[in-house]
Amino acid sequence: MDIKAIEDYLNIESQRYPHPTLDALNYYMERFMLTVPFENISVQNKEKISVDLDHLFNKFIYQHRGGFCYEMNHFFGSYLEAKGFKVFRMSATVHQPNGNYSPKGSHLSLVVLINNSYYIADVGFGDLPLQAFPITSIEATQIVFEKTGQFRAIFETSTTYLLQKLEETTWVTRYKAEFISRDIHDFDEMINYNTSHPESIFVKQLMITKPQHFGRATMSYNHLTLTKRYKKEQFAITRENYKEFLKSYFNLDVTILPLEK
Repeated sequence: MDIKAIEDYLNIESQRYPHPTLDALNYYMERFMLTVPFENISVQNKEKISVDLDHLFNKFIYQHRGGFCYEMNHFFGSYLEAKGFKVFRMSATVHQPNGNYSPKGSHLSLVVLINNSYYIADVGFGDLPLQAFPITSIEATQIVFEKTGQFRAIFETSTTYLLQKLEETTWVTRYKAEFISRDIHDFDEMINYNTSHPESIFVKQLMITKPQHFGRATMSYNHLTLTKRYKKEQFAITRENYKEFLKSYFNLDVTILPLEK
């Protein structure tokens, strides 16, 4: 990996943190998440998804694109490994609005070990904090505050952990992960499912999101939604305006083929 090119694009000061500390991890996460949007445009355009690092480097750094969890967390995890961090790729299942869970392995959760503590460093899920947060017991939970809400991660058992967000007065699980380190190619079957199966949410819907100074911007085929601390604003998406929104909020210069029809 060309670390200098990555850091130039992400506007990372390469000598700011000479060691793999929590402060360094938070700094790298913030720079990555503020620069690289979560997006599934390649899936919607029926383009082949690859987790080859050279391919991802070209997509993120040269094409100024984003990706979804397998792409973003694998690439960012590889960057962290090059910076000296101990990184784990964990298989997760996402909690859906209807109360069910997605298939196992439908999300790749990134975990980093620092000073005998495990931290979620997930840059590929969408609505998550711009900093790492520890996986703890329920008794020692540590809440992370973000403009879009409060988050925590807890061990459910010795082999599973939950990432949760506070919804009013209830901690709602966003995803459940197996605390077992995986190889990126252990996800090949689910990558294929999520890029081609008609029941995959990534096939069904356009999803683009990125943190903003005011909160978060999210775009679907129907709306651009700007989420601020106390309110949401929505704007209708059309063939005539979607590229302007892509550039303004996600720094993307790309054609979304279904919107051109």
